[in-house]
Amino acid sequence: MGEEKIRTYDELEDDEKEVLDAFRQMKLMSDYNRFRLYKFKVEDLIKDYEQLKKLRENIQAKYFSVYQEIVNEGLIEGELDASIWGITRDNENEAWDAELRLMSEIKTHFDIAINMIESGEADQSIIDAENNF
Repeated sequence: MGEEKIRTYDELEDDEKEVLDAFRQMKLMSDYNRFRLYKFKVEDLIKDYEQLKKLRENIQAKYFSVYQEIVNEGLIEGELDASIWGITRDNENEAWDAELRLMSEIKTHFDIAINMIESGEADQSIIDAENNF
């Protein structure tokens, strides 16, 4: 069996380059559309977290308000320990913020990849890698 040398992109015939270019473009378009889809999903998730945090804040404010009204009406006795709620909310926010940071980082990576494809930088990078193989 003879050993065939692996050729670089520059060593290919024009028709071979054309086929390789077409496959590269199909792969880049596939990646581009996948990145855009998941960027959209991540953005939607980030919005949900922001709404969740706002909803939690509104629920807590409403809870304290209703509780205080009931106490003021003499329907129940006691004081509400807001510090417990504060600790719980701080813990929730800490966990949610960590998840949001991760999703924001992922979104940034998708943004970079999308920009590289749109600018042609990804295509050139692949060609350069093929030439240096």
